[in-house]
Parts: sequence; structure tokens; C-alpha cells
Amino acid sequence: MRRLLTALVAVTACATPADPECEAPDKDELATSLADGKADTSIDWCARWDWYEDGDCDQFCLKPDRDCQNAPLGAEPQGNEARYPIVLVHGFMGSRTSPLWSFYQLADALRADGHVVIEADLPPFDAPANRARVLATQITGAIAAHGKVNIIAHSQGGLDARYLIATLGHGDRVASLTTISSPHQGTAIADKALGLLPGGIDQTFNRALKTLGIDVTSVNVRAAMTGLAERNAPAFNAANRDDARVYYQSWAGVSSPTGVASSVDLAACDGKLTMHAGTMDKLGLLLPSLVWKVVGHGGALANDGVATVAGAKHGVFRGCIPADHMDQVGQVQDTFDPATGWDHLRFYRNVAFELAARGL
Repeated sequence: MRRLLTALVAVTACATPADPECEAPDKDELATSLADGKADTSIDWCARWDWYEDGDCDQFCLKPDRDCQNAPLGAEPQGNEARYPIVLVHGFMGSRTSPLWSFYQLADALRADGHVVIEADLPPFDAPANRARVLATQITGAIAAHGKVNIIAHSQGGLDARYLIATLGHGDRVASLTTISSPHQGTAIADKALGLLPGGIDQTFNRALKTLGIDVTSVNVRAAMTGLAERNAPAFNAANRDDARVYYQSWAGVSSPTGVASSVDLAACDGKLTMHAGTMDKLGLLLPSLVWKVVGHGGALANDGVATVAGAKHGVFRGCIPADHMDQVGQVQDTFDPATGWDHLRFYRNVAFELAARGL
């Protein structure tokens, strides 16, 4: 600890105009201090010490380091088509065509692998109970033709699917539920929003959407946030228990403002963090560090900018992926991150082939 503190004092003092007596700090120690919030993240350390394109991938650089060109994570996807259709369920504020929370290009990629795919198109802003009822109507045909479906759900979609299975009684018609960063224990950003939203938020939001050319017939932002709030998660979980006939598995996303994995991240992932050594996802511009801190209760909990790792665990926890909440579905319209090797199409194709290997 004394060595780290000494290094921090040195790098802070040498971060300003060049001093010939200053020596470059140890990169690992600096990365640790940045990840733990003990060093100034506004300083471009890589420019100060000429670390850009020095042969090492320095993920904590303020600007992209061209040395960070990693191969795609995960095995090359291969296998057989799934026995049951795959239903893709988007999260809050999403739709089949949304540039924010929908699965980018995934349906076509899975169909090319031979799977039968249904893209759910749920109300972007509504409670899990209401979205689940819409989901039920959209999978009726697939169930009639195939008997069951596999659901892959992102974010709020996981709660919608759990309501579908438990409360709406679809446990005999759903073979598996795979959730990706679903806030099974709620998200603090929803609790915070509920305290800030004005009374007429739904009407205001609807008018704002229409000015952007988006016609949403039902906008219920407050109901959505209520369903996503941490304070309401215990009651939801008690009312929507797992069905023994369904295979449940989950992944959690993890990201950070600095793009460096902290001890908190590594511990939260139970040693199951898929990543190239020395890399970690850096939050995108649409998920600022302030939101990340609110979700993570001041940075104490590993999270992806919307859901905590602990809260995303449900059923068989498969591990963490280096992707913020938007990267997980390839948004905004981005399929590959060369800095981390994250490729959302590659990831989900492997998930689908694994379900097939289970006989699902």
C-alpha cells in the first residue's frame, strides 16, 4: 500500500509540464489506482509519458490506443440449429428497430446459422407485467408450431420473460431463459429517476418522441422505472419464482469509466470474467460515469452502466462479459470492439449453439 501511495504522489506531481527528473510511473500501479478511483482520470497519462503506440495496449488512455487490437473473444461459433425457436427480447426503451436497446443485426446472424428466430417488439416504456402480456401474444404461433421456445433477453426483457413464465404460466412452453445484464435485483438509476421524474412525465415524453418522428402509442415511463427499481425487486422476485421446467442462465456485463478492471470487478464476477489480459470495456458516451456511479452505489459495485453484476446473476451464472449495457446488443450499431475483442454477434451465436447442444 505504501508503494502504491508513493507512486500516486509521484505521478500526480509529474502529470503537469515536463520535469526531467520525473520518471514514468509503473503502468500496472497507475492502472490500479485509476480503476479504484485514486488517480485523476482527466489527465491523459498516455500522452504525458508517450505510451500511445508503444507496443502495449494501454486501455486507460483517454484516447484509443492503436496497440489495443485484440482478436474476437470466444470460440469460433459452430454447431447445430436449436431444437426450439429463439425469441430475442429487448430491454427498456427498445424495439425491433430502435438504435439504442435492440439487438443489432443479431436475428439475421442467428437465422444464417439455421435457427428459427422471433424478434419480440414490446412497448419501449412500460411495466414488465404489461410487456410480458404483449410478449405472450407474439410467441403464440412459434409455440403452436414447435411446442416451446428459448428466450434470450437483454436488460428489462429478462424481467418480462420471468413474468411471462411465472405469473402468466408459460413454464411449460419456455425451454430456457438466458438473461444478459437483466436487473433481477433492480437498478439504482430507476430509484433515482423516480425521485426526479415530474408528474406528467409520460405525456411529456410522448410529445418529445413525436417531435423526433417516433410514434409510440403507449408510454408509461413511470411504470417501467417502478418495475426496474431496487426497492421493488424483492416483491417482484417473490411473486415470480423460477419454474423447475425451465433452464435459467445469466451473464453480466462489466465496464468502467477508465477501461480498467478493478479488484471490485474481478471479485464480483466470481473469477469468470471473459477478457484479454490487461483490457476492460470503457463506458460509451451515452452511459456517463455519473450514471455508472449511481448504479454502482458510488462505485462500490461492479456494473455496466445500468445493471450491477450481482443483480444480473440468475439461475446458472455463466460469468461476465467486457461490455457496457449498450455494447451487449451491438449498439449504437457497432458489432466489434478491437480494444476488448468483444463481438456481440459472436457471443450470441455461441449462446444459441450451446442451447442446441443441450437439446434445447
